[in-house]
Amino acid sequence: MDEEGLFCDFEILSDGISSYFGLSLAIARDRAYPDDICNILEWLAEMSLHVNGSLRGKLAVEQKDLDRLYEIYYFYKDKIQIEGFTLPVGSYLSCHLNVLRYKTKELVRLLHKIDQQQEKVPKILFSFTNLLANFLYVLSCYINFLDRMENKPFISKSYR
Repeated sequence: MDEEGLFCDFEILSDGISSYFGLSLAIARDRAYPDDICNILEWLAEMSLHVNGSLRGKLAVEQKDLDRLYEIYYFYKDKIQIEGFTLPVGSYLSCHLNVLRYKTKELVRLLHKIDQQQEKVPKILFSFTNLLANFLYVLSCYINFLDRMENKPFISKSYR
């Protein structure tokens, strides 16, 4: 833990993301969400740990993983009618997924820093983690839909 580079920070953050997926899965199982949601959350807990080891160890994120994530992203995106951005509010699970979304964005930023300062990061890690953040937004909105909670639009005062 006394390393000066960013690899340890990356591994701690990606490990934490996997733990948040585990917590989200426990919530989903406890509240009897559909099996497909639970299976996705468990797969993403595992994939987060594969992302974790992919900088110091062997690259463990493959094109088939990215393809699967694209497939589920579009599947759930087609189920919701959202334009623009929404407030990160709603059901308990939806809020957990929004925390995961922002933590995943932190991971993308950390990958960028590592790529710039220490070592070239494989492009697939950027693709997977960026898509994961987008998917988590979509999934949080879909969970609100399942829970009959409103996805409240965010109207920015800063941007049009």
